[in-house]
Amino acid sequence: MDYTEIINQHSHISQLILSNEIIRAIDLMFDFASKTKHQHHQNKIEILKETYQNILKHSFTGIEDPERDNIYNHVRRTLLETVDSIKECILTDLSDLRIYKLKWSLERNSDLQSDEAFSLISNLTFDKELEEILRASKIESQTKTDTKAISRQDSLKELFNFLWLSDSYKETENKALQNICYSKKIPWHDKSLIVSAITLSLIRVFDINKFKALIQFYSVKENQVWQRALVGIIFGIFSYNERLTLYSELENDFSKLSEFDEIDKEIEAIIIQIFKSKDTEKITKKWEEEILPEMLKMQPKIEENLDLENIISDKFMEDTNPDWEKVFEDSPNLLDKLQDFSKLQIEGSDVFMSAFSKLKNFPFFNEFSNWFTPFYKENEYIELIFEKEEQNLLPFVAQLEKSFHMCNSDKYSFCLNLQMIPESHKSMMMDMFNEEMKNIQEIANDDNLFNSFSATKSIITQYTQDLYRFFKLHPYKNEFSDVFKWDYDIQNASVLNKIITNKQVTRNIAEFFLETQHFNHAVELFKIIEQNEESNIELFEKIGYCFQRTGNYKDALSYYKKAELLDSKKVWITKKIALCYRYLDNHPKALVYYKEAEKIEPENLYIQAYIGHTLVRLNKYKEALKYYFKVEYLAPSNDKIQRPIAWISLTLGKFDTAINYFLRIPTENLSAKDYIQTAIAYWCLNDFKNTKEYYTKALAKLDNNFEAFSKLFDEDAYILLNNKINKLDVNLMKDFIREVN
Repeated sequence: MDYTEIINQHSHISQLILSNEIIRAIDLMFDFASKTKHQHHQNKIEILKETYQNILKHSFTGIEDPERDNIYNHVRRTLLETVDSIKECILTDLSDLRIYKLKWSLERNSDLQSDEAFSLISNLTFDKELEEILRASKIESQTKTDTKAISRQDSLKELFNFLWLSDSYKETENKALQNICYSKKIPWHDKSLIVSAITLSLIRVFDINKFKALIQFYSVKENQVWQRALVGIIFGIFSYNERLTLYSELENDFSKLSEFDEIDKEIEAIIIQIFKSKDTEKITKKWEEEILPEMLKMQPKIEENLDLENIISDKFMEDTNPDWEKVFEDSPNLLDKLQDFSKLQIEGSDVFMSAFSKLKNFPFFNEFSNWFTPFYKENEYIELIFEKEEQNLLPFVAQLEKSFHMCNSDKYSFCLNLQMIPESHKSMMMDMFNEEMKNIQEIANDDNLFNSFSATKSIITQYTQDLYRFFKLHPYKNEFSDVFKWDYDIQNASVLNKIITNKQVTRNIAEFFLETQHFNHAVELFKIIEQNEESNIELFEKIGYCFQRTGNYKDALSYYKKAELLDSKKVWITKKIALCYRYLDNHPKALVYYKEAEKIEPENLYIQAYIGHTLVRLNKYKEALKYYFKVEYLAPSNDKIQRPIAWISLTLGKFDTAINYFLRIPTENLSAKDYIQTAIAYWCLNDFKNTKEYYTKALAKLDNNFEAFSKLFDEDAYILLNNKINKLDVNLMKDFIREVN
């Protein structure tokens, strides 16, 4: 089995257990366990199967067993934990994956037993408190006298790998993590790294003690540490939402989380930041294709060709209601100023992914732990980077540490890259950076960035971006689950919904999803809000709009009609209802609503265009032509209007008009279909010279593919026949064009 097959099989069996299909799951588990080298899995499954068969046997005897439900849930829990163990055994023993080779090495290295692994912590500090922690945890240091003392960074690396690649935490680990969490001597950046290791470990394999450890680190509220812990908790909740219901001992822990004053806002910030990170590719594309070319060339963006199917841009379908209040408003005029782009970064958009993705090949990033190391000026790596520098860069490093607009991983990339740059360019880069920092500082001051919650959001942003880089850029990224590809079923995250008590958070997240075009997520949250808000016209509009944008025009129409009942004179609603009828192929109804909208906005270009569209679909070509002429009058520079006017004129037998408008279409926009229809108009006027010329142009446009030409020719042959062109002549024309070309 390859990695994907193993993961898919594990996921399938787990879902069967969660769906209460126990017998089927057990049967598959026997086969799954046979792939390992360990018989104990088979034995465990046999015991669980026997227990489950007893549940089945006694459930229908008429005798109530007060413990039956608890035993049943215990069986499900144990089955899930067993299938996790089987998956890890197969991957560790049989796969060639780099991560699992490291895991195999750790498990079989006698020098890395759990108590000795934690004795590595003694290298993290030189005070006596740590020794007390270790003694309190009953962890004895087993450092051999002939073993060379390892550096503090090496200790962190070993500890990170141990915590990350341990499938479950036992009493020794739990006690040590508890004491480390409460230690006043171990610095925040070391605790942050430990939290990241726990988070990665939880994502890899479920363990109740990993949840408890993260909740503990959050509860202590040590700055920089608790934000990372809460991010880990959120990822864990989304990963194991269904499974968590089987662990009643975690309920109290999650209940305690809900008692923290700002937990609602904090979770809101994390969810929004996760989705901003999921949208990073859009931001990168925007930077590379729109903003950067404008900055470099300082010229207007060339308009893209409009879609041939429509006369005008389909913004009429896309537009939101201008009356809606903006909850998360992006910085205006993004393309005009670099300062606005910096502000977008401050607001959490990952604008530097593209640039720094090319700077993750330094040896520094060969260590897994370094992808999560917080940036701080006392770091040994920073000292090594700048020890040979002639100029004093400590002030720069101190400033970089305080910067909120670059994640930790990118800060290390930036510093490592400085070593490769000539001094002259380095000075220039430093000046540019300092100037940019001033701009960021000004924006931050204007937006009161440095108030406590804004600072919290910035830490969450930076850490989420660190995670994003790890899951997207690490050379072994295909060996672990990418959390940024998860769907995040927020509306059904029952554990999360128990923690969040402020209903405004749900509304805020829904509004964010609406503005960032995550319409599937937005509509589900808005429908939850709808349960408690009757007759809210704006809510009906937004639900309808989300359904519309996902192509569900039937449900969209239903909600737009609800909104219409509350305000029948609102033109935005009228236009949306017309649009839905149009896409549902109910063109008579669509026309009624477009005509109603026209009464309110008689000069609206979009309304005129879509009335024309609808009339065409109703075969009312003469009336449609009047509306298209009006669109041409309202927007004379729009060359898209020429094609439908030409086509309808051809259909109505107005051949001179048709030719006139076909010839107005810019040459670069002409299609083979346009050339064929121009030829038809000339033929109907008995102009055989131009008929031949335009049929020949059509064939050339198709790269002399006569089969494609013949298909287009036949599609429009009815126009010739309807205008009394001899059927034999129509048939002969195709061969004539083939012969002369």
